[in-house]
Amino acid sequence: MPVYHKHLTQIACWLSVCLMLTTAGGCSLFVMAGKSILGDPVITSPFSRASNVDLRTGEHRVVIVASTPETIKAEFPAATVDLIEKVSRKLKSEGVNVINYNQVATWLDDNGGYWDEVEELANAFDTEYIIHLEIDSMRLKQPGSPDMFEGRVSGTVYGYEVRQSGNSKVAHRIFNHSFERKYPDGYPQLADRMSRDEFHRDLMEHVSLALAHKLYDHHSSEEIY
Repeated sequence: MPVYHKHLTQIACWLSVCLMLTTAGGCSLFVMAGKSILGDPVITSPFSRASNVDLRTGEHRVVIVASTPETIKAEFPAATVDLIEKVSRKLKSEGVNVINYNQVATWLDDNGGYWDEVEELANAFDTEYIIHLEIDSMRLKQPGSPDMFEGRVSGTVYGYEVRQSGNSKVAHRIFNHSFERKYPDGYPQLADRMSRDEFHRDLMEHVSLALAHKLYDHHSSEEIY
């Protein structure tokens, strides 16, 4: 077959795939098509890119902490502990040497849920990296749509490297990455189909997985949208 005919055939195949995806819609279809054509490439996480460290080797101890404004804490009092637990569990399942979330929750409870300087965390835990999940906003419904659940969470992930400095430890910020998550990805869910607590639990699972993905490399098929 002449080269130009071969190229035309390839272009026609790609156009067919694009037409199918445009007609059917949905991010998952793009992922499936891309995987079938290109394989399942690995997505480099923001943390790995900034630190050149693969946390999944288990060679580096990591502590996960989280914070929220008082307005969010008043409406979702367990949000920070829930986020720490879920992200820590996911990281541990990937081989990351993460400090037990109960230990972290106890320290936060003893300190009123706050810390003035990140060095307090560096000296409180035997860790090489600190990951701070800062939640700026969280809602379960769209304004003006009381009968529909549509969660939105936004904030920033900060990463710090802990180093020894004399008799104490210091923490140097090595990366920060803003995020905004919407759940579900498609249409909102009817509020009469599930309870508020059930939807909030599903939202936190979605957000926790998305945040965990920012800390370790993963295959494109694992990405959530």
